[in-house]
Amino acid sequence: MTSPWQPVTVRVLCGLEGLVGAHLAAGQAGLDAEVHSIEVVSTLASAESVTSGALVIAAPGETELVVLDMMLSAVRAAGAVGFVVTKGPHLIGSATRLADKLGMPLLVATFKDPLQLARQLDRVVHAPELVRADVLSQLGRQMRRRHAEPGPVLETLARMLSARASLVCPVGTVLAGSTLELPDGALADPSPHTVPGAGSRDGDLVLVPVVLDSQAGPDVWVAVQLPPGPTTWTTTAEQAAMLAAAAITGWAARRRLEGERELHERRDLLSELLKKPSHPDREVTEGGLKLGWQVHGWHIGAHLRSMGMPGDRRRRMADLLNAALSEQGLSGHLVERGEGWAFWVTSDREPARASSRDIVKPLRAALTSLSDEAPLIAGVGRPREGPEGLARTLTEARQACLLAGTRARGVRVAHIDELDLQQLLADWYSQESFQTYARQILKPLYDRDDMELIRTVEAYLEHESSASSTAAYLGVHRNTVAERIARVESLLDVNLALPDHRLVVQLACRTLRFGGGQAS
Repeated sequence: MTSPWQPVTVRVLCGLEGLVGAHLAAGQAGLDAEVHSIEVVSTLASAESVTSGALVIAAPGETELVVLDMMLSAVRAAGAVGFVVTKGPHLIGSATRLADKLGMPLLVATFKDPLQLARQLDRVVHAPELVRADVLSQLGRQMRRRHAEPGPVLETLARMLSARASLVCPVGTVLAGSTLELPDGALADPSPHTVPGAGSRDGDLVLVPVVLDSQAGPDVWVAVQLPPGPTTWTTTAEQAAMLAAAAITGWAARRRLEGERELHERRDLLSELLKKPSHPDREVTEGGLKLGWQVHGWHIGAHLRSMGMPGDRRRRMADLLNAALSEQGLSGHLVERGEGWAFWVTSDREPARASSRDIVKPLRAALTSLSDEAPLIAGVGRPREGPEGLARTLTEARQACLLAGTRARGVRVAHIDELDLQQLLADWYSQESFQTYARQILKPLYDRDDMELIRTVEAYLEHESSASSTAAYLGVHRNTVAERIARVESLLDVNLALPDHRLVVQLACRTLRFGGGQAS
């Protein structure tokens, strides 16, 4: 469906095609006059024969001042609505004063071929569909050549539309491209839409979402601020922005796929390293070097864990954690590990004993800054040397993280040296004999592969056997919790109202969850 034809004004043409950057020397009062045709003149005789409503382009040349004044008077008398000339010594006071007196815009532009400029402007006036097809065709070719990265796509989009193009986040912050100020509520509608221009300097604002996850809403937006223009030009911009958004969506999807691949590579490499820390394989060592891991330095490890975060948000949380840790001056490596993330910093020399305690404060500040995203806890290990030391400090950090979760709500980070007698409990969790016993206790639940029952009994015991608190934590009804706990008691042949039974089941749950054991 094509847009209806709409008259084009001199003001509109000033921001489009070959007149981009043109200087208005005089005649501002006539900028809103409608342009019906584009004509080129080279002599005074041709100037006298222009049609009414024409935007006149003077052929380049050393036009004498008196001839220019006579041309201005002649084209105005014939009904012209604007006059375009190239830069030159003829543009002095009398010409501009005459243009102001006549109320006819005098535009100074840079061009070599007046006929080519006339063809460009004439297409905008009489054949907007051809202009639209040309813009979309050239934009498509440019994006294919530049691999559709956001920066070049926005540059091409801005150049083709004579506009400002940006990539903005959902809160309106510009991520790439030109600086834009979005009106309040401009991004409230998640679908592609256009905000009409509010003033004479800016035209319509075209907004197209870039969506990678249909359930989460737009990840970013392509925003195009147009100069004042007709509806036909806005329609062209809308289609061009859609094409650009599609290209950026493909680019973002490729980057996300590469990120997922790197994420799995880091996780698998760390797992292999921790399996044989004393004698790491050559491939593991080389892989670590490629990722910037100095496995033979001194390491301080930390283990971070989210409390009840859905699996589909883990990747986003990893990005947020990296940013929050860097903001607190903690430059290290973050790798997904089990139910949380392993993090460590490395130095060439042996750090002071207290240096690992110094990490606690900035780590706590980083986690606190993300409290609105999800509740997080962390543990910190001691300084250790080499690949084997990296494994030990991460193990200590994991134990400290486990026990940090049992402390008061205000404590988010615990150091392994601060755990005192609780360290014995962490060691107990890691013993194979107790892990075997824990697997036997919980085997009926794992045999059913009913994760709802497992999560419910863990949450129930962590919340001091309160059905109401457990229901609020899991987002279910209190009666649902009571029914699940009754099934657990029946399957395990225990009575969770008895302190001894409750303690045994809770220790078994924690052992298999945090001690590295798996149900057989």
